[in-house]
Amino acid sequence: MAEALGQELLIDLYSCDEDAISSATAVQESVATAFDLADLDVDEISCQVMDEEIALLSVAPGFHFTLHTYPALGYVAVDLYSFEQSLPLTLIMKALRKSFRAEKVKATSVQRGDFGNERDMKPRRKTKITTLGRVSRTRIQLKQTGGKLKKQSAKVIKTLAKKSGLKK
Repeated sequence: MAEALGQELLIDLYSCDEDAISSATAVQESVATAFDLADLDVDEISCQVMDEEIALLSVAPGFHFTLHTYPALGYVAVDLYSFEQSLPLTLIMKALRKSFRAEKVKATSVQRGDFGNERDMKPRRKTKITTLGRVSRTRIQLKQTGGKLKKQSAKVIKTLAKKSGLKK
């Protein structure tokens, strides 16, 4: 899509390390490191600390970056926008995922200002889950299935005991 003016990447980082996202200094350092890896020159990173949230904003020519952390939820929301198509937004995403130690990442990419395509705003989504996240989900599913089997087994045993006359 060479006709698009810009690209936007919306990132949701789940199950982040609370220590990594609860300090404004740590969050700013992580973002600055991500920008360095992407070879992006940003003059200033503005940060505001609120009761249950840290909000961060950075603007450069043809680029903006916003980030909100919610330490109590272990969640980080990021919005990256760039007019420069060659800017490696996914590299920034990977660096943030590593810095915040996120177990799951959901990324939605949108081409902005694509005058040659009528479906300009249709997003493309990718979701990645870490190995630890998969293990955790599988453990929960097995626990739920085991509980169901235990209940069903108890019912079957009671029914058989009744039919055989062992239980009145």
